[in-house]
Amino acid sequence: MPPLEFKVVMIGAVAVGKSAIANRLQFQIFEDDYQPTIGAGYIPYKTTFEGKEIELQIWDTAGMERYKSLGSIYYRDAKAAVIVYDQTSLETADALQSWLQCFRATVKTSCYIAIAGNKDDLSNKIVPSEKIKAWCDENGFDFFLTSAKTGTGVNEMFNALIKSVVQLNDINVVQKAPQLSSAEKSNSGGCCGK
Repeated sequence: MPPLEFKVVMIGAVAVGKSAIANRLQFQIFEDDYQPTIGAGYIPYKTTFEGKEIELQIWDTAGMERYKSLGSIYYRDAKAAVIVYDQTSLETADALQSWLQCFRATVKTSCYIAIAGNKDDLSNKIVPSEKIKAWCDENGFDFFLTSAKTGTGVNEMFNALIKSVVQLNDINVVQKAPQLSSAEKSNSGGCCGK
């Protein structure tokens, strides 16, 4: 049986750590010197969940303002979004709503959204996590404090993401299953229409 494939987009301002989080998940590495993503990067991540083979197709989108309009190209058909902000930058936290609006303008279907407050390992955090958590609770988003450098929260976030997208997929499969109308049920009469 082929793996269940789910497109995941990493969204957020430049230098919040989207690429670093994706690399921490896939390769268990952290590099101190990342170059800004141009367009988008792609990282396939394979795992298993409840006996099912899963492949996350992670699209690491550019955070520079001049590439923001390209988002709709990469967001299309996403089953999940991780919107990342830097805990040491109020500006990146203030931009969360804007990134969310851009994503929702493209993706109209139900999908999983997580908000990640990255750089949890740093001591100069200034974004009040309680405020972001309250906003997430109001909107039905999962909230995680992460550190791409130490790995804190990264696996937990993606485990929650995988669980949610698999459950959404299972619900959609059940809803799409063909249903017999009342007339078809009464006419069937048993095995082979007899």
